[in-house]
Amino acid sequence: MRLEALINKNYDLLTANDREIANTIFREKHTVRKMNSTQLSEFLNISRTTLVRFMKKLGIGTFAEFRLLLSEKGEQQKNTVFRMSDIVDNYHAMIEELKDHDYSRVCRMISEADAIYLYGSGNEQKAVAEEFRRIFLIFGKYCVDLFDLGEVELARERFRENDLFAAISLSGESAEAIRVMRCVRGVEIRTLSLTRWANNTLARMCQENLYVGTRTVYQTGRESYEMVAAFYILLDILTVRYMEYIRQELTPAFSPGQRQKSINGGCQSPI
Repeated sequence: MRLEALINKNYDLLTANDREIANTIFREKHTVRKMNSTQLSEFLNISRTTLVRFMKKLGIGTFAEFRLLLSEKGEQQKNTVFRMSDIVDNYHAMIEELKDHDYSRVCRMISEADAIYLYGSGNEQKAVAEEFRRIFLIFGKYCVDLFDLGEVELARERFRENDLFAAISLSGESAEAIRVMRCVRGVEIRTLSLTRWANNTLARMCQENLYVGTRTVYQTGRESYEMVAAFYILLDILTVRYMEYIRQELTPAFSPGQRQKSINGGCQSPI
């Protein structure tokens, strides 16, 4: 799990001072990476004990583990020159990380949902939501696309406890997406966010989070393009994990005697 994801998960445990520590670390990430624990404590103007306490709140046992999380492979790079080989390597690393993620809780939420409501904060995010809907309609799930806050406010009257609301956003910080999630949190419904890797507000407001690494490539000083195929790769991997989850749920649990009977073809051993 990345450092940003750990902070999202444990955000409510952090004090205002802890959150300022986290903000400073992310703001000065490249500088912090080169420091040992003593140097980092001095840089943050805190004691080593405070630094250790901060890491423990995030479930990080050692400073070596902290540095490993800080040096994550999928970190979004800014002002990156366009190199196809780098982009391919970046996708390979991202796929490996997505593949190893534990999707069981998200799969359970999808499986138990009577209805899945989907919201995308922009045009590309709405396209991802439409692909999510298309995939899970195949599995017989009732999926509803919600275009904006007005539609969410109307739909919330139909939200039920086992339903699922999935919000898709790049940054997780758009004002509209946050207003939508505040509206959703006013009723009993399960919530899921799909965002890029970042310590973002939307992810902290949801019960479960899925993250992807996007990348912005620059060909000239004025032209840039943010590659979002990672969201579609995430959906493909989630679909396969969901199929595995459903297959496991449908597999009956045999007692030892039943298992032996099954092996014997349902016949009793002769006496």
